[in-house]
Amino acid sequence: MAYSLCGKSVANTGEQACDKSKGVAKKFFIFNGSIDPADYVSESAFLAKLVANSKLSKDSANKVFVINEIQDFTDASEANKEGSLNQGYKTVLLEGKPAYKGKIFAGADLLKRLRTFNNQTVRIIEYDSNGVFWATKVGTAVKGFSAKLFFTGGKLATGQNVEEGIADVSISFLSTSEYIDNAGWMETTGNVEDITPLLDVNLTYISKSSNVFKIGLSIQGSSLIGAYNPFDEVGALIAPLTFTAGTGVNYGTTLPITSVAVDNTLKALTVTFDNTAYTALASGAKIKLSGPIPSVLDAADVTETELIPVILTK
Repeated sequence: MAYSLCGKSVANTGEQACDKSKGVAKKFFIFNGSIDPADYVSESAFLAKLVANSKLSKDSANKVFVINEIQDFTDASEANKEGSLNQGYKTVLLEGKPAYKGKIFAGADLLKRLRTFNNQTVRIIEYDSNGVFWATKVGTAVKGFSAKLFFTGGKLATGQNVEEGIADVSISFLSTSEYIDNAGWMETTGNVEDITPLLDVNLTYISKSSNVFKIGLSIQGSSLIGAYNPFDEVGALIAPLTFTAGTGVNYGTTLPITSVAVDNTLKALTVTFDNTAYTALASGAKIKLSGPIPSVLDAADVTETELIPVILTK
């Protein structure tokens, strides 16, 4: 008889019918948070969580950032390091870490924002052409795979290939065991496009008269002319929603807002602070004015938008 320790270290080799394999890359999502069991109890719950998290503010730990759909994709994984003996035996000494190169459509402004992720350690959830998400588990929580990203582009097109409006992305995964040995999948029957990227719309100071402030809306882009004002599209939708303001240490003291109205002439918002509370502030006091959160904006038909707070001075 032969004694064996294999039963303690290996698994059986049977295969479940209809097991999943990774399909062609379609989308990647930057997600540094985690999804608890109650939110991946079903395919619809998992998708709903990703959709909801894509509409969180970018400073949320559970924010989902969307990378545009992959248009071209190649395997750039490091080759395995092999060793041999002079009698012919060869073996793998070190397994190469998974890595990919891809191309996405992105203009000059989006490329600048994507490059803020360069060389950052992030977590990535994959979505393939079979309609399957791929991620890993840490304890009972679902998380993305640990990776580093690098975006390039912005060069003149040569006219020899499809280059105009193309950005290149390199994805290097940090753990082979996490990415391969501990990968898990989740199908979806919903629309992955409901997981939406957000665009920063800055609240900006224009002028003030006592406790009444004129506040602009500004989308910073790459145009040399300057920022774009989306007031005509969204001003009337945003004004009825709830704005908040704070003063003091970490802006933790609430400053009541009497009203927010549209100024169609100036193409701005008119924000009026409570006169008594405003008067009581010391001269030069700083006020942080924040707009409604992205999910509230989305419900009011101001989609794919995050309002960035502005710091005002009395």
